[in-house]
Amino acid sequence: MNIRSYKSYLLIFIVLFSMLLHANSVSAEERLSIDVLPADKLFDISNMKPGDWAPRTTTIKNSGNIEFEYSTSVKSESEDTKLYNELLLEVWDDDTELYNGKLSEFAGFSPRILSPNEEDELEYIVRFPHHLGNDFQGLDAQFTIYYTAEAVDSNESKTEGITGTIDSGGDGSGGVLPKTATNMFSFIVFGALLIAVGGIISLLIQLRLKVRSARKM
Repeated sequence: MNIRSYKSYLLIFIVLFSMLLHANSVSAEERLSIDVLPADKLFDISNMKPGDWAPRTTTIKNSGNIEFEYSTSVKSESEDTKLYNELLLEVWDDDTELYNGKLSEFAGFSPRILSPNEEDELEYIVRFPHHLGNDFQGLDAQFTIYYTAEAVDSNESKTEGITGTIDSGGDGSGGVLPKTATNMFSFIVFGALLIAVGGIISLLIQLRLKVRSARKM
């Protein structure tokens, strides 16, 4: 084997060795990454009515190689926040309740730590309160739930958001909110009229019988 062949093999070896070192350095590079699933919408509910509720499940995963703790927050994306301010939200981790209150007041829960390749599965439940009346017909609530991951050993952070849309119908797409006002007063008045009419008819019958009796005498 001549010197030129040795040089060619040596050059190939150096190139391959350099590529291997570069690959190892890239794989060893620290990377902060958080994945939230579903990646688009968590809630997409139409024609929701008082008393309705909707459960959804979301998964938060540490897809990088840095341990982080994540926190959550919510922000309204609607110009009209009337419905948004009244919706109720529950957040559960299995049998542990993390939050229970108004959606608009959701400020997250205690930061949760995730190691690389670990994940959390949380259940979110939105409730439409029973007492809301017809003035909420045709309204909608659009919001985003944000998840912010912060590296445990550095100031690096990353935020992912997942959206939600809830509308109460009544805009031509179907449904009218049930009437919450009672008809009790109308029933009372109607019943009183029936009693009065019955009393008058009974009095007239009695008077007629008395007139007949008087004529026979």
